[in-house]
Amino acid sequence: MIKRLFYALTFLIFMITNVWAVEFYTEDFPPYNYLKNDELVGIGPKIVRALAKEVGEDPKITVLPWVRAYKYAQEKQNTAIFSIVRTPKREPDFQWVGPLYTVRVGLYTTSNNKHLYGNDNEANLEQARKVGDVAVQMGGAGEELLTTLKFKNLNPILDADKSFLLLLRGRYDILEASDVYMAYIMEEEQVSETMVSEVAVIGQYDMYLAFSNSTPAEIVDKWQQALEHLMAKSE
Repeated sequence: MIKRLFYALTFLIFMITNVWAVEFYTEDFPPYNYLKNDELVGIGPKIVRALAKEVGEDPKITVLPWVRAYKYAQEKQNTAIFSIVRTPKREPDFQWVGPLYTVRVGLYTTSNNKHLYGNDNEANLEQARKVGDVAVQMGGAGEELLTTLKFKNLNPILDADKSFLLLLRGRYDILEASDVYMAYIMEEEQVSETMVSEVAVIGQYDMYLAFSNSTPAEIVDKWQQALEHLMAKSE
């Protein structure tokens, strides 16, 4: 009888754990979240794993193209996506945990076009509205933010690394990206700092972990508390 009760309780705990376990989605986008020798590395997964340890979970993280990861994280229960900028348009789509870290986002062009821009950020944004193509991540915060800033010349792209190389070849006039990503890709591709320059700043943006709206609020609260606890320990 006691043995049966033990097995029943074990099975119940297993079922409860699996019911409440969170599945995470992210994209392959260095240096924030990316695959290296088939292992997911970067600041995003590092933070999520630290939070998972705090809440007592072994996180399942799936790497997908951004648009699909976003869709799954919206539609499925007990799912979340990282690292994601919290924007007004996205606000109702998720329950938010963060901020995890902050990035600086700007517009970059090659040395061939640098002479078109001066020292005034607003004037440089206006000039950027007049060029042929501004490469932005499809479905990304940059596309949303630049659309809000009245850009009509956006060219949504799926592969950030490829778009950087196309910028160098003159296919794109401007690339929207963060300073951390640009430093990473220029080092990876062994491109001199004199070849590409930031010509306008879009802003500083906090990155978040976002849970689907169908995920129970108590789960989201648990992860937010874990983040606050980690931040308090690091001070």
